[in-house]
Amino acid sequence: PDPPSLTVLSPLGSVPFDPTNRVQVGWAFETTLDVEWAHAMAPDAKIVLLTSNVDESQGVQGLPEFLKLEQYALDNHLGHIISQSWGTAEDTLFNSAGRKLLSDFERFYERAASEHVTVLASTGDSGTANVDVNNNPYAFPTVLFPASSPLVTAVGGTSLYADAKGKYQSETVWNDAGGASGGGVSQYFREPFYQYQLTDAVQATLNHRRGVPDVAYNADPNTAILVYAGFFPNPADSGYFLVGGTSEGSPQWAGIIADANQLAGHHLGFLNPTLYLAGLIGEDHLFFHDITNGNNGLNGVAGYNATRGWDFTTGWGTPNLGNLAWGLADQR
Repeated sequence: PDPPSLTVLSPLGSVPFDPTNRVQVGWAFETTLDVEWAHAMAPDAKIVLLTSNVDESQGVQGLPEFLKLEQYALDNHLGHIISQSWGTAEDTLFNSAGRKLLSDFERFYERAASEHVTVLASTGDSGTANVDVNNNPYAFPTVLFPASSPLVTAVGGTSLYADAKGKYQSETVWNDAGGASGGGVSQYFREPFYQYQLTDAVQATLNHRRGVPDVAYNADPNTAILVYAGFFPNPADSGYFLVGGTSEGSPQWAGIIADANQLAGHHLGFLNPTLYLAGLIGEDHLFFHDITNGNNGLNGVAGYNATRGWDFTTGWGTPNLGNLAWGLADQR
């Protein structure tokens, strides 16, 4: 069914859509994916899409505008779940403008948590191999912001396998020639309290820094989802497209949390303490599909191996949704 409401807002202004502009077409696919799959997971949820007049790329560009839009959402009480399918390598923000922006976003995320707003972000599609503002690859492992924020629930990516009837079979860490699940250790954020009780082996790698992701979702273009694109001027160009990437995970988790909010009868807000508590008391096998195979190294940059329990490729894993929704509802 149609959602109860779908509102598209551009409080900072907009630019005319140019179907020959690859950047604009890319963002059109991105926003279409986000809206359609948040709706697919939570058909009765109201959806607000905020569009910017400046596109986000590597570094500071676009992020001040994105922050203003998210502040606008809170100021106007537009919803209780924020999905962010975008990111830049933390290292691109290690200048004065970038560090100020990191601080501004953290203050915003603190406010969101205090207002019981859930904030999600995708970890990226390049594994540990991200690029600088000139699109030159870093020679060492990096992670993306905002997924690296301790106040955000970061969503990594898997390759999901099912039988011909759609029955779940297995998952591995998404990693193929085209991309891999983002994940690793923040170079900026300190280890949050909810990760203090992770295993000694994990702590040795964390070295008192924030580890990502927290959870995961299907992201492999070879186990793709369908997105209907209807934004082209020529109707003949419209139709269904196969889409992959961790951008799938953030909006689908947003839909999941909308369902869990409805089940609980209140807004769950900041998820990470509850998710980690479930894992640390041994209930992760009830709530998650634990991904234990695969590595997220890409393009010659060393990656991390999937292991039992929490790891740097898929976090706690992907949702065993029936159990997880009830578990979240019972915890709050």
